[in-house]
Amino acid sequence: MKRILLAFAVATMANGSMAMDCSSALKDELIRRNAVDQAARKALATAPKSKEALDSALQIDADNTAFMRAMLEKCGWPMKSVVGEDAAKAAWRLTQHADMDPEYQVLAARQLKSAVLREEAEPWDLAVLMDRNRRLNDLPQTYGMQYFSAVEGVIEFYSIVSPAQLDSRRKEIGLPSFFCWTSQISKMNDGAAIRWPNGVLFRPEDCKSD
Repeated sequence: MKRILLAFAVATMANGSMAMDCSSALKDELIRRNAVDQAARKALATAPKSKEALDSALQIDADNTAFMRAMLEKCGWPMKSVVGEDAAKAAWRLTQHADMDPEYQVLAARQLKSAVLREEAEPWDLAVLMDRNRRLNDLPQTYGMQYFSAVEGVIEFYSIVSPAQLDSRRKEIGLPSFFCWTSQISKMNDGAAIRWPNGVLFRPEDCKSD
């Protein structure tokens, strides 16, 4: 199935790149594709055992990924000041759903980071995208966003690259400290205990309330 989708994606990209428009029309196209993406996922959630719904969602993902690859090559990552926050978020969501093309996700993350450093994109979007991509490819995460509930509801984190430098990487892109992130996660999970990752520096601080 993945080979079929990738072939479909390459063909679509070849066709779609010819008609790529980096002007204000890009905003409308990103929002339209996001709506199609969300409708397909809603249909799949409603009928999770439906092969038709699954095939439709996968085909839409392949089509959107091909479009995003072509957009990245011709237009670069869409900046908030150009396409608006809704379309910028749509671009991130379509990239999140491009798991069949991890190479594209890496390329997109590089451009997205440049946009984040220029305050043209959201730090949270970059961190979630990068850590999702790395975990799906059996690599340690960069920003410590990926976690799971272990025995007795204790929150644990997937492995983190160079854990002692985690807070420095988070600060670079404008994320709150890892301590404050874990405090937020605990609150979201009814006060669940946190198992502190090995090697991450423990730096308690006062965190801004939500």
